[in-house]
Amino acid sequence: MLDTGVKEAVDVQGVTRRDFLKFCSLMIGVLSLPRAYVSTIEQALAAPKRASFIPQLYFQWQNEFLCKTIYPLREVKLRDFLIYYMEVDVWSQYKDMDINALTNEVESYKKAWELNAVAAQKEYTSLHDYFLKTDVRVDYSKFQPVDEAELTEINNLHALFAQSWPKDIRGERSFVEDIIANWKLHRNGIRDWIKSRTRRHEAMNPTHPKYILEGEELKLKESITLPMAEQEMGQLRAFLATYDKIEQRKLVWYKLSKSDPNFKTPEAEFIIKFPPDQQVTIRDIAYWKVEEYTKSIVKKNQYDLLDMINQRFQKEPKRYSQWLQYMVVHFSGMRYASAHGSWADPKDLIIRLRVLDMERKLKALDDAEIEKRCKEKVAIYESTGGTNKPKLALATEQEWKDKILLDLTSVKASGPKTRRAGLIALQTDEINYEIKSLSTDDALKILLEMRSAFPKWAWKEIVRFTTLRVTEVSDLDWEKLTQQEEEERYAGQFNDIRAVMDAWENYDPSAWREEHGRMHELIVTRVVCNEAAEHCQHIRGHLPPGGLAARPKWYITNEAEGKLPGAYYVKPTSEKDYTNGASILRLRFVSFSMMNPSQWQIAKWVETKQKVGLLPAEFKTKKAKDGEWVYKFGELTTRSRTTITPDKRKMVENQWLRWIHEATVAEVAETADGMTVITFETTLPGGDNATSAVGMFKLPLDWLLSDGTEDQYNRSFVGYIPEGQIPVEHLKTMLDWNKIFRK
Repeated sequence: MLDTGVKEAVDVQGVTRRDFLKFCSLMIGVLSLPRAYVSTIEQALAAPKRASFIPQLYFQWQNEFLCKTIYPLREVKLRDFLIYYMEVDVWSQYKDMDINALTNEVESYKKAWELNAVAAQKEYTSLHDYFLKTDVRVDYSKFQPVDEAELTEINNLHALFAQSWPKDIRGERSFVEDIIANWKLHRNGIRDWIKSRTRRHEAMNPTHPKYILEGEELKLKESITLPMAEQEMGQLRAFLATYDKIEQRKLVWYKLSKSDPNFKTPEAEFIIKFPPDQQVTIRDIAYWKVEEYTKSIVKKNQYDLLDMINQRFQKEPKRYSQWLQYMVVHFSGMRYASAHGSWADPKDLIIRLRVLDMERKLKALDDAEIEKRCKEKVAIYESTGGTNKPKLALATEQEWKDKILLDLTSVKASGPKTRRAGLIALQTDEINYEIKSLSTDDALKILLEMRSAFPKWAWKEIVRFTTLRVTEVSDLDWEKLTQQEEEERYAGQFNDIRAVMDAWENYDPSAWREEHGRMHELIVTRVVCNEAAEHCQHIRGHLPPGGLAARPKWYITNEAEGKLPGAYYVKPTSEKDYTNGASILRLRFVSFSMMNPSQWQIAKWVETKQKVGLLPAEFKTKKAKDGEWVYKFGELTTRSRTTITPDKRKMVENQWLRWIHEATVAEVAETADGMTVITFETTLPGGDNATSAVGMFKLPLDWLLSDGTEDQYNRSFVGYIPEGQIPVEHLKTMLDWNKIFRK
């Protein structure tokens, strides 16, 4: 985490002002910029530090633009944490009470029930009227310009409502659910179009005649079309949610109105009156208490919610492990997408720039000068004394000593080509050793001081791929270059720096993994399920292998080796198997037509210590019958079946077994809904926008313990390793509540 207020950036690991200006001068040459930039940098260094130079932002979710783009469901998932634990606590408080002793609570519950029914009926009526409108242009007037084609799609949906609305309550919910399913296909089609066209546009040369036109079309889809579709989806979901409150009463009213000719109570009046024959239960009271709590926090911002969360942490520190505290604070609400390519090492960029400059200079020298410099290097490295030696010459690590010996072998060679190659290799290693000795923060400070030396497009990319984004991002389009920036990026004068930037950005997309395992800072801007789980394990003191498919073997190996007593990998049979910090690993069969097998997903056959495998034993002996699955076992587990369609055609389905998801256990507890497993995870791949994010989730224990049906196979395993060496010092910074609250 960059803290520019700690010390002067020009006093970095012994780098003096003179050396720093020399480095900046070299970089200006590399970047092909005017020499006047040197004076610009000198002025920046000489000027007194402004108060704003001390960051008021410490974490990326504190930046309003990053919060909107990286954390689309920030408040939602922070609220979920509070609500799920409140469900546990409320049930623990009330489950053993006698309902007859709760007279006041019962009366309050009935009043609240009626108030909620009134609100639900009002919302139901409003949304019902909305969907019966055949022209909703005015409801989408905030979108400018409105996408006429998308508005037509929305109006067509409303026309379907008006034409096909069920005659009575019995068919309403299923009708709305069908509409939502169809609209989801439409919305997802827009998303897929955007993904496809984004890839196409990114690969297109900015000078292409269609580049500008397609860019504008893509922007329209992203900023207008998709948000319009999402707004309509939000209305549909809100309408569906009203049935949870009033459907049962509407059904009762309908049945009474049809069966009793003397029943004359209007539906609207009947719905909002608490049923006189309904007995209030302890479970009702628990649900109501949680509902009232949920209402009380629905409008709180992230800092209010974090304050409430911190109060829980402080009150019960043993209940909320440090890994959970870290993940809740820094990952709640983060978007679901691979972390790969969201971070690049700033030290690597500096190294690449330095090496480029060094190679340019050596290329300009003749063989005689190269030979002279080679002799000088040999003298430096083989002498025992002397000053001003490169840091590499003083290296004590065996790895670097071996590199020096290898480089010097070439430097001492008689052939001019070998000597030149040896000198380049040696100086490259010198640069690598010097820059790698810097901390990441120090590298960021160097880049920050050099900001004016970079073209605007290059600086924007540096900010995007490093934690400089925390303080440098000031708009929502921080991840995309403008049309002008794109053109500048591909201009001939920037060929060299563009090549460096491309190499830096694409060198190691998974570099975040090692860096987070080492420093435990918040450096990624997105994660998928196994990546979120890896972050959890890093904070627990472990470095699991990358990828979901590698996780079972990691747990099995740790269990077998016994280096950390208590490690296990099992097919769970009860709540006792879900230990805090354990991974839940879930399987699923997927169609070959949907995706091809990947080494990161294939479920290779493994068994628990109790000899439980990925599939039930009886699946291995199944015989081929029409309409039933037949399994094949090997490096890849597959199944197929043949069915006959209504029009007498044979349809063959082929599927393969993959690891589909990983979640990390936070707590197993009883709620009004039964035994529940609370986890930190992401939604499953393909999750809807309404739920697709990172954070706290809950699942019924019975569902997790079940394999599901054969068609919807859902077996899961649990792997656990006791905590290793927790990064206490790093967590002091990452869980510093003065920084979290920006004090």
